[in-house]
Amino acid sequence: MKSKIVKYSISIFLLTSLFFSISCTEDIVSIEPPNNESKITIDQGAWGTVRFFEGDFMPVYDPETGGTITPVVRDIYIHEATTDDMVERDGYGGFYKSIASELIAVVQSDQDGFFQIKLEPGKYSFFVKEDSLYYGSKSDGEGHIVSEHVFADSTTEVTLNITYLATY
Repeated sequence: MKSKIVKYSISIFLLTSLFFSISCTEDIVSIEPPNNESKITIDQGAWGTVRFFEGDFMPVYDPETGGTITPVVRDIYIHEATTDDMVERDGYGGFYKSIASELIAVVQSDQDGFFQIKLEPGKYSFFVKEDSLYYGSKSDGEGHIVSEHVFADSTTEVTLNITYLATY
């Protein structure tokens, strides 16, 4: 009797695992950014893609409500590496009313979400302008908001995901 219960439990576990692995495949909703690497024309600085996430990205995918990821045109504000005490937050969703760190440059992404900018070696924070606010939804573990290092004689890839209309 005990061996039958174990066999049924294993079968149920395997079927459940199979269901979840099929429902979570990336073939259904691709989160890969466009291949913008071929557009790079700088030798030193940062380049990347701005992507807008909207909709349902829950583990069990429903084609009716599934999310979309779209490359978008946005202004990107590049500041010296910025910590939480250098910004004025607007609520809790990664939005900021103002940024007190030094503004280094502003660049705009194209229709494929691609942007690039020549920068000196250093650590920078990248904010996307959304209407009148700045958006940056991740930190680097050292307290810096959306930060990346730029090294001498190389380019750094920066992926900026705008996720405030996505559900996870």
